[in-house]
Amino acid sequence: MDMEMPGGLPMADLGEDRDGLMLDRLHVPLGPVLPDWPPGLVVRVVLQGDVIQEAEVEVLDAPAASPFWLEPGWAVVRELDALARFLSVAGWADEAARARRIRDDLMAGMPVEQKAPSVMTLVGRVRRSRTLRWLVRRIGAGDVDVAVRLERRLAAVQAAVTGPRAPDVPRAAVDDLPDLLVGTEFAAARLIVAVLDPDTEPAEIREEVRRG
Repeated sequence: MDMEMPGGLPMADLGEDRDGLMLDRLHVPLGPVLPDWPPGLVVRVVLQGDVIQEAEVEVLDAPAASPFWLEPGWAVVRELDALARFLSVAGWADEAARARRIRDDLMAGMPVEQKAPSVMTLVGRVRRSRTLRWLVRRIGAGDVDVAVRLERRLAAVQAAVTGPRAPDVPRAAVDDLPDLLVGTEFAAARLIVAVLDPDTEPAEIREEVRRG
């Protein structure tokens, strides 16, 4: 008999876990409306205990307008926005707010050179945080772990205010998320998604912006 829990969540079923034990399997959706979550992204996972056994993704219809951060000269804003969302998910609200204030100042037209000292202070504080390093240690995120991907973003933010342009930080394809999430603990899933910063913009919009 098919039954649902209050709120439309499905009842847990049984399945064999990685140790051969029969445990409850719980179907849990993530998104599309979560704080600091990629716009339009829905990740449906199957949990056994606290481990993701299955995952599938969907991107809901995106707006027709081109996202402002795809425009030339907005690379530093894009990287600061991604960094702020990661820090918020990691529980570091003060530094997430600092990153957003810098981002907003730049969006309001403040010269990058004027905000460079604030950016360098932010990057330095994040790099020196032992608590953050402990939190993300050994959490896999593809070919490297979360800590390495975070350092790549910090390097991009730093380069954006000290050099002529920010280096491109590869963004994960949405279709790659299931392989990256299966086998990880549920508590780490949002950290992984945040640091991967998956690309949910339609390919045709990105191509149109690139052509100018």
